Amino acid sequence: MYPRFLLLVCLLLNGLMIYGQDRFIIISGIITDASTHKPIPSANIQLKNSSTGTISNNLGTFTFKIPERLVTDSVLISCIGYRSMTRLFTTTNQQVQVALTPAVISLPEVAIHVQSGLEILQKAIAAITRNYDTTDTRMTAFYREDIHFDNDTLNYNESVLDVFKTFRRDKEHRDQIRIIKGRKIPAPPNNDPQFYGWIGNITNTAYSSLGEDIIKYNNVKNSILAPHNFRYYNYTLAETIAEGERQLLVIRITPKKNSRKGIIKGAIYIDEATLAMVRFEVETTPAGNDYINKHGKGGLRYTIMSKVVGGSLDFTGIKMTISYQAFQGKYYLHTVLRHWDVVINSRKRNLNNIPWTGDFNFLVTGINKDSVRQFQTGVSSHQNSMNNLIGSNYDAAFWENYNILQPELPDTIKTTPAGAKVGGKVSNRQNGFTRADTLRGQLSPLRSYYDVTFYHLDVDVDIDRHFLKGNNKIRYKVQQSFDSMQIDLYANMQIDRILYKGQPLSYTREYDAVFVRFPEKQTTGNTGEITVYYEGSPQIPDKSIPMNGGVLWDKDEEGNPWVQVVCQGSGASLWWPCKDHLSDEPDSMCIWITVPNGLTEISNGRLLQKVPVGNTKTRFEWAVTYPINNYNATFCIGKYAHYTDLYVGGDSLTIDYYVMPYNLEAGKQIFAKVKQMLACYEKHFGPYAFRRDGFTLVESPYPMEHQSGVCIGKINRNQLPELPVLLWHEAAHEWWGNAISCKDIADMWMHEAFATYAESLVIEDLFDKQTASVFLNDQKNGVGNKEPVIGEYDVNHIFYDINDMYTKGSLMLHTFRNVLDNDTLWFGLLKGIQQHFRYQTLSSDSLISYICQFTKYDYSAFFRQYLQYTRLPRLAFSLKEQGNNLLVRYRWETDVPDFSMPVKVTTAKDQMRFIHPTGPWKTLALKNMKAEDFEVDEEHFLIDVDELDDGRTSFIE
Repeated sequence: MYPRFLLLVCLLLNGLMIYGQDRFIIISGIITDASTHKPIPSANIQLKNSSTGTISNNLGTFTFKIPERLVTDSVLISCIGYRSMTRLFTTTNQQVQVALTPAVISLPEVAIHVQSGLEILQKAIAAITRNYDTTDTRMTAFYREDIHFDNDTLNYNESVLDVFKTFRRDKEHRDQIRIIKGRKIPAPPNNDPQFYGWIGNITNTAYSSLGEDIIKYNNVKNSILAPHNFRYYNYTLAETIAEGERQLLVIRITPKKNSRKGIIKGAIYIDEATLAMVRFEVETTPAGNDYINKHGKGGLRYTIMSKVVGGSLDFTGIKMTISYQAFQGKYYLHTVLRHWDVVINSRKRNLNNIPWTGDFNFLVTGINKDSVRQFQTGVSSHQNSMNNLIGSNYDAAFWENYNILQPELPDTIKTTPAGAKVGGKVSNRQNGFTRADTLRGQLSPLRSYYDVTFYHLDVDVDIDRHFLKGNNKIRYKVQQSFDSMQIDLYANMQIDRILYKGQPLSYTREYDAVFVRFPEKQTTGNTGEITVYYEGSPQIPDKSIPMNGGVLWDKDEEGNPWVQVVCQGSGASLWWPCKDHLSDEPDSMCIWITVPNGLTEISNGRLLQKVPVGNTKTRFEWAVTYPINNYNATFCIGKYAHYTDLYVGGDSLTIDYYVMPYNLEAGKQIFAKVKQMLACYEKHFGPYAFRRDGFTLVESPYPMEHQSGVCIGKINRNQLPELPVLLWHEAAHEWWGNAISCKDIADMWMHEAFATYAESLVIEDLFDKQTASVFLNDQKNGVGNKEPVIGEYDVNHIFYDINDMYTKGSLMLHTFRNVLDNDTLWFGLLKGIQQHFRYQTLSSDSLISYICQFTKYDYSAFFRQYLQYTRLPRLAFSLKEQGNNLLVRYRWETDVPDFSMPVKVTTAKDQMRFIHPTGPWKTLALKNMKAEDFEVDEEHFLIDVDELDDGRTSFIE
């Protein structure tokens, strides 16, 4: 949970490597004001010619360890508002008292033209690329988190951090933190662990400290450095302070009178010679506290957890100091000191405005620019709290060996440049496609001339050898006469023979395609049947390749075999012979899997019987009585606990649960709301499509939406059982992906977007529509806009970053619901799609055509923009106050020429209504409105917003 209230979203700097065998000169002491003799907090103590340093605490005290190899370097002691001091320390264990003299304040000289504070600030902003290092950096940092509730210490932890800091802001390049060593004071015992865990464990505050780098994020929505926010603040040159050899210009920031968007106040210290912004001291205004409490309390996790635990947190104030320090001619982030004041309320606990405070201190102690690479392993989670990530308790001797400097660390940094391919070259837009891709993805006559009606797959799984041996009976109906057909089986799998009417057929192989020749013409309207006998070791998934499938030969926590096949991207033909094209699903299927005795095997549909095979094996015989796509046919093998339940909706539905025995109780907690989830989906999408086959949930090595045998991945016993979002997602595929399926994997967004959006409908049913909206907006962090959502057709285009199929697709549906602005129409549409296309395969075009027909409006341009282009629709607008009124000039900037979409904006104070932008500019006059009253509804519409303030538009026609 962190409020990006400025969005002073800052980045951390990585540190100087200090070797484990280094010896230190240890200096301790106190820094005071020479006039008042009071301690000086946050004073810098740093080697003059190195990045190694520390700061004084709130009592002015410090401990500084100087590597003996750097002992000839002078120590520079400085603080803004005081004259700097240089000292040389050569002996260890010195106790020193340093008195800094206040700097002389010089008033601005009288001149013909004195620059305004805003003019100075604008020049400083223009000089950012000159003054600050905008390349990747590695840093060492010290971090402390101190949280109190009333008079109790909830959380106190300290750590040494190894940090990779990047100035880039795209999805692939993010800051990384590794904890080198940490210590913490155990939380006091309590009888309300869920509540105290919630208020004591804040989402990783070390990362959010990096997220306060106002230099990197100088132009984000609420930044005081963003030109579009200048209108809300006064920027005043208050004074000039002499600090050592340099002069610092002090720019005071105050909100303009009655400015609701003036959410902070404070000061910026700017080096007069270089125009480098070296320090920010800011705090929230009452309007800022209101803004945070509405928009910045942790998003999804706060919203949901507050409802689960029955409590609320409200900010009453935030103070923050951010400083930058020069090193080798460039400025780097040095400190981020944050103090939060919060009140907590919980009616069920009789808590009324109980104070909660948090202090979060981040200090860069070293910078390294040599061969900086992203970390490969050991990266700390963004979502977990620092308190949970630090395992050890408080150790009084913690700093004896580690100090706040990084020791030698076994380096796990990537040795290949960012973006280098780790596996072999895969086919995608960047690398191109091959004939093998065409054979796999194209519906050629050798495939389209026949329609598969039934498969009977019979496979023996040799777990010790990672080997499969079996056969598949393929029954088909001839759509157009042929004497040759294409089936598919990966080239590494061996075909023993193919039989037709008991006689072997000739065949040839090219890549993963198998071309089968018949001795007689297969005539239109007739049916036929072949049986393919095969064996081999199927591929193991290559995790470096997105959506690369195979067989997972895993072990459970007790060392027992745990085996699963996942093949959505690579295709079912990696483990069994079939017509491997999504457009053709058999009407029904039998799956027989033979495994060693003592293990349970779960496939799709109903388990008809278990048959002994010799003395050491058992065959599990499953029957699927509905159409099923090939990648959904599966097996999952392990030592399972099994129990059943009954869901009564329109008709009764049996539910089977398979979990690891050691997770049985945790599984029952997670599955407790499965019936409520099913009721939600049936309400919004229509009846469950596979009632004869039942509904099965399986704990598995990997989550996957196998039809009527949904795999939910490994159960995490630390997860919140009330919110099994992954389970919701995979189960939603029973409607989106299984009941209806795409004809080509390029259109897989129809599976993933709707299933991801379905998660929010469960949230909406459990809580409310506003919570669901928060849940959806949390998905924006995953939108990359790197590749179009729709892939390339006829080449099985799947081996690339497909995440936008999920997040961007889901948010597109959220946007479309709000464009319709009619939930009766929206949910009628969702049910209509299911009813119209049930048990069918379809394309994007056919789905969009149906949507336009159902809604009686042509939305094709809307879907083309979101699905076929990477760029989001951008609402460009400019504002001009004219007396008591506000003129708004606006238009859409898109790739689709005829794009048109209504969007909600503020049309009266605190009131939002639709406007209807198009490509050409439009102008709207809003009465009794100021510029700061104008907002665009980005909560319900996935769009980019661009307020033009640099002459790119004009109100003069």
